[in-house]
Amino acid sequence: MKIALIRSAVHRNGGVERYVWMLARELARRGHDVHIIARRCPELPHPSVTFHQVNVRGPLSFLKVLSFASMASVAVEVGGFDVVHSCDRIISCDIYRAGEGVHREWLEVSSRHMANWKSVLKRLDPLHRVLLRLEGRLMGGGGARRVTAISRRGAEEIRRHFGLEDVPVIYNGVDLDEFRPASGDERETVRDELGVPRGAFAILYVGSGFFRKGLRYLIEAFARLENRAGRAPWLVVAGRGNTRPYMRMARSLGVSDRVRFCGVDVPPQRLYRGADVFVFPTLYEPFGNVCLEALASGLPCVFSPYSGGAEIVEDGESGLLMKSPADPDEAVRLIRICMDKARAARMGVAAREVAARFTVEANADQTEALYREVAAEKNREESGASSAAAAP
Repeated sequence: MKIALIRSAVHRNGGVERYVWMLARELARRGHDVHIIARRCPELPHPSVTFHQVNVRGPLSFLKVLSFASMASVAVEVGGFDVVHSCDRIISCDIYRAGEGVHREWLEVSSRHMANWKSVLKRLDPLHRVLLRLEGRLMGGGGARRVTAISRRGAEEIRRHFGLEDVPVIYNGVDLDEFRPASGDERETVRDELGVPRGAFAILYVGSGFFRKGLRYLIEAFARLENRAGRAPWLVVAGRGNTRPYMRMARSLGVSDRVRFCGVDVPPQRLYRGADVFVFPTLYEPFGNVCLEALASGLPCVFSPYSGGAEIVEDGESGLLMKSPADPDEAVRLIRICMDKARAARMGVAAREVAARFTVEANADQTEALYREVAAEKNREESGASSAAAAP
C-alpha cells in the first residue's frame, strides 16, 4: 500500500515522534510505500521512505499549528495515498491516532492542579482554542474515518467527549533489543557519566513537559526518602523543559546535591540501564512510551494511575501503581518497596516479560490490519460511485 504518515516532527527521540519513526521503518521493511509528511525528519527511518517537508508559517504557536494542518492536507490531496494515517491534529485523514489523548480532558485535569488565574489564561490562549477546534473536527465527525486510542483509558475519554463507540485500542510497541536490562558494568559506567555514586539508589524520571508529568511531586517525595542499608537515594531527571523552578525546589528542600538534571544529552536507553527504579507520577498521559521502555529495561516501575501504561502491569508483581501522583507520601512508600533488592529484582524480571508482549512488530500488525480495512472500505466506496456515475 501507499501510506502517508503525518506528524509535525519525526525522529528517534520523544514520544509520538519516535512512534512514527519506528512505525515507518517497520512498514517499509514489510514492503509498503511509506511517505512521511512532516516539518522535519532529520534521519529517514528506512532508505525506501519518502519525506515530504511541510513549511509552516507564522511566528506564534497557534499559527504554526494551523499552518501545518493546512499544508499537510494539501500534501495529502496531491499524494494519491491508499491510506492517510495522522498522528497530529490536522483537518482530515483516514485514521487519526489520538496519541496525545483528548486535549479537552487535559485542560480539565490541568485546571485542578494550577491557580485559577493560570487556568483562565490557559483557556484564553488561542493555541488551545485551535487544538480544540481541530480535535473536534477529527473526532467529532467528518474529519477521520477511524479514530484509534493507545490505551483503554484514552478510548474511554474519546467516547465520553465525542460519543464515538468504535475506538480501537492499539498499544505502543517497544524495541526489545534497544531497551534491555543492564549487562556487565553498564550500570556503573552510566552512573560515572552522570556523577551518581555507584552504591547509590538511583531513581529515574524521564519525560518532557515537567508540569504535566508531575516532576514537582516526585521531588517532594524524594526529599522525604532516607538512606536505607547505606544506599543514599539519588534522583536523575531527563527530558526537555524549563528546569529552573525544579532546581530551585530541590535547593529549597535541601536535596539539590543529589539531583541530576541531564536534559536530553544522555540516550534514554543508557539512563534506564543506570537506574534502580523508574517513577512516572504523571497527571495525564494516554500511555507513555517511557513506561514500555522502562519495563523492557527490566526496571521495577512506579506508575501514576493516570498513565495508560498502568493498564498493562499487575500491581505488586510487574509494577507498582500510585493511587494519586500528587501524594508524595505514597510515592515514598512505593519507592521504599523498590529499595528491597530481592523484590526489585523479581519485579524487574516480570516487567521485562510484560514488555515482551508489546513489540513494534505487534503494533505494526494491528495497524496494518486497520489499514487494509480502511483501504478496502475506500475501494468499495469508489467502485460504488463509479457504478452510479456510469448508470443511465
